[in-house]
Amino acid sequence: MQSSTFQFAFALVRRAAFAILALVCSHEMALAQGLNTPGGGLVTVSVSNKGAATLYVAFTVQSGAPGPITWSGCTVTNNQAILTPGPTCTATVPNTAGPSRFCASTQPWPLGQTPNCWNAQRNNQTLIETNFTSGTGCYPTNQASCVWYDISVIPENCTNCDWQTNNCNNAGGVSYNVPVQLACSAAPTFTCQGPVGPIGLYNAKYPTKCGTVLTQPNCVGGPQSCLQAYFFPMFTSGSCPYPSNKPQPNAECLQGNTLVINFLSGP
Repeated sequence: MQSSTFQFAFALVRRAAFAILALVCSHEMALAQGLNTPGGGLVTVSVSNKGAATLYVAFTVQSGAPGPITWSGCTVTNNQAILTPGPTCTATVPNTAGPSRFCASTQPWPLGQTPNCWNAQRNNQTLIETNFTSGTGCYPTNQASCVWYDISVIPENCTNCDWQTNNCNNAGGVSYNVPVQLACSAAPTFTCQGPVGPIGLYNAKYPTKCGTVLTQPNCVGGPQSCLQAYFFPMFTSGSCPYPSNKPQPNAECLQGNTLVINFLSGP
């Protein structure tokens, strides 16, 4: 497992990358309280389960503690929203939540143990990374709230250099357990599905319907020929940097819009 220091640094760099990408793509803490904007300081999240098994969905902030989220339309037990196949749950998250993660499991966490999506890589779970923020954390900067989002299947100990060496074939196994799609109005839709199978020259195991990563495409979201998820950190500085002129698979959901999380059917 990555150390807590590494995870903290990883999150900070990722969040900085979000802001930089927004500026580069022209897509770019607190605002005055009197803004008359839909949702104000809250972001709406819609979560649905289109698969066959019941899912237990947790939301965790960077400290590892359960995040500030209010669920409606589903039962919540031990900080997990219980999503039976079919129905959609709606949730609201304050714009102060900051860097955070959603993760899902087909089994509930045992009572007495707190779900922690910051351990998702250790548990080989599909990782939905979010950053709920406002003002200068958004682009444009007059937003009362926004959320940045991405899918990550990065193995626990994977680095940029490991990816260049063997596609992180010996880095702890892919962080993937359920297929998922993320969407928001007027923003990229990311889709990552299995089955898990070998990719590339080193036959590393990753979900095979999770976009194209080996060729460093110039597009994100949408068709599978584009980037859909993080397979490795994609840091643009330090050892083995990823090209800074290439887009990264993250996007921003602006104020008044709903971040849609669809857990899909299939492997």
